[in-house]
Amino acid sequence: MLLEDFNYMESYELTEDKSRGNKYFLRGVFSRVDTPNKNKRVYPRSVMEESVGQAQPLIEQRALVGELDHPPTPKVNVEKISHVVTRLALAEDGAVIGEMEVISPKLKELIEAKIRLGTSTRGLGQVRPYSGTLGEGLVEVQPGYKMRAIDIVFDPSAETFPKAFVEDVDEKILLGSTIKFRKIWEDIFN
Repeated sequence: MLLEDFNYMESYELTEDKSRGNKYFLRGVFSRVDTPNKNKRVYPRSVMEESVGQAQPLIEQRALVGELDHPPTPKVNVEKISHVVTRLALAEDGAVIGEMEVISPKLKELIEAKIRLGTSTRGLGQVRPYSGTLGEGLVEVQPGYKMRAIDIVFDPSAETFPKAFVEDVDEKILLGSTIKFRKIWEDIFN
């Protein structure tokens, strides 16, 4: 079963990193665990830990990518790839945080225009009715969920918005960054 979940980018930082060839990056919260999203799905921590762990070899191979908008299939359309995920981790507070390298001129234009963007995980898995304390009418994603892509969307379901950031060798310009996000990022990736 195709599972698509949309998340607002909580931070929005566009970074130009001259040490990495004047590339642009997007950092932030891409998803959340143990929290119902607009699609009435709950991703348990254990399920997302497994999925994020399985994504690491793909990230190392530059094979975890995404598209602008969410296609109706788990298959990635090579012609529509807009970014590649370069980092992904699960924070203690349940935030799935990461970094994407922007490779599409259109995505760079949207970020520079400060358009509100979100992320959407796209994967394959099964769900069953949720029976916990978070509410009724929810479904829970089951073990075995496989993340296939993280897309850029306009209306995400988990209400997470990553920040675009501009970073070069001499300075880093953060647009709307929060101290909490910076600390979590540094704790995980530095």
